[in-house]
Amino acid sequence: MPADITADLSLPIDTVTTELSTAFTDIMSWLSKPTTWTELIFVAVALTAAILINSIFRAVLKRANLSTENAAAFSSPWLVERMTRLIFPILTLLLLMATQPIAANFQGESPLILIAQKLSLIWLLIVFIRAFVTNTLVRAVTLVILVPAAFLHLFDYFTPVAEKLSSYGFMLGDVEITAYTMLKAILVVSIILWIGKFISEASSSYIRHRESLTRSTQELLVKLFDIALYALLAMTTLNLVGIDLTALAVFSGALGVGLGFGLQKIASNFVSGIILLSERSININNLIEMDDGVTGYVRRLGARASTIETFDGKEVMVPNEDFIVSRVANLTHTSTSGRIEIPVGVAYNTDLRRAEELMLEATDCCEFISNTSGKKPQVFLREYGDNSVNFMVTFWMDDVTTGRWRAQSDVMFAIWEKFQQHDIEIPFPQRDLHIKSGVESLAPLDQGSQQKAGSQKPAEQEAS
Repeated sequence: MPADITADLSLPIDTVTTELSTAFTDIMSWLSKPTTWTELIFVAVALTAAILINSIFRAVLKRANLSTENAAAFSSPWLVERMTRLIFPILTLLLLMATQPIAANFQGESPLILIAQKLSLIWLLIVFIRAFVTNTLVRAVTLVILVPAAFLHLFDYFTPVAEKLSSYGFMLGDVEITAYTMLKAILVVSIILWIGKFISEASSSYIRHRESLTRSTQELLVKLFDIALYALLAMTTLNLVGIDLTALAVFSGALGVGLGFGLQKIASNFVSGIILLSERSININNLIEMDDGVTGYVRRLGARASTIETFDGKEVMVPNEDFIVSRVANLTHTSTSGRIEIPVGVAYNTDLRRAEELMLEATDCCEFISNTSGKKPQVFLREYGDNSVNFMVTFWMDDVTTGRWRAQSDVMFAIWEKFQQHDIEIPFPQRDLHIKSGVESLAPLDQGSQQKAGSQKPAEQEAS
């Protein structure tokens, strides 16, 4: 190996060896001081006291039945369990802060205790994030970005690191995007979205528990609050990241035009949802029939689409625009009562008055049928058909959500049983076939064909 290359390699190795030797000498000199061991004793005493107090406190909570399983005295067992995780790091930080003036009386400055305080504060931040941040993405971002940033800030390394990260970046129009800006944007957006979700859920719960408001008004207020909240959070995020809103004026205008052409359906569905809530034409738990045959209960009125639960348990997502541009039958809009019609046909030789009485008696079998004035069951003679005399049985239900098919089935069974008991026939279409010509010529034709077949057989034998 050439001598110049050997010299270039030996220089860094010698430098690293010298620095390691100097650091080892400083550590051994620091450990040899009596003040260092005094501070270590204070730190150990604080940690031991924190462990003992934490154990006693948890034992008291368990004896008082305030654990996670039995926290009836609190509004949320989940919150109780998370709060108990913070007891140990908080006690450690408080005891270290209490031992600092005591150690100062013995030896003046106590840098080791200050370092222990900073580390316990970072430990408290980590425990808080892991306990209360339930979103996996936000938790990962805060642990990866926020905790190292807090560590650098407490030990006075944050400013040089931030300046170094700010030196790497690029220009996007008039906006400068640096590595520091991107890291800060990721952290701020994650925290803002987490806070926004928490505020949105809390406000939605508060609005939906106001009994003085109708269901549609509650949903309308929830959506308007979410729009205003996330618009405010978006502007707050841009300001916290350090992006000037005026620099994005041209970009936002072009983006708005693109969204106007590409997201017309989404905008239409969103506006349709606002119209539905403001008009109150459809509410939660209404029984509706769509123009395309979808029938079920409205379980959710969303910003873009609404959820209809059908009778077989399916949840159908229907765009809000379909409620505006197509016909929708709301069976429980102003009233839950509804009329059911059953067509019945009887034979021509039936006593029609007796059949009418039996059909009226059959409507008494169902408890859901209404007997109020103006809504009593009725039987109408509709027409003299080709095969039967056709009636129409009508009755009302006070609440159609209890099961229209069940009531209709019970009445039809009752009509069938009563007709069987009184020998009343429910006819069905019948056709009689009469053949008036062609039968006589059919037999001679068959005989002639047989004779022809017999005469051809010997000929075939002779030919063979």
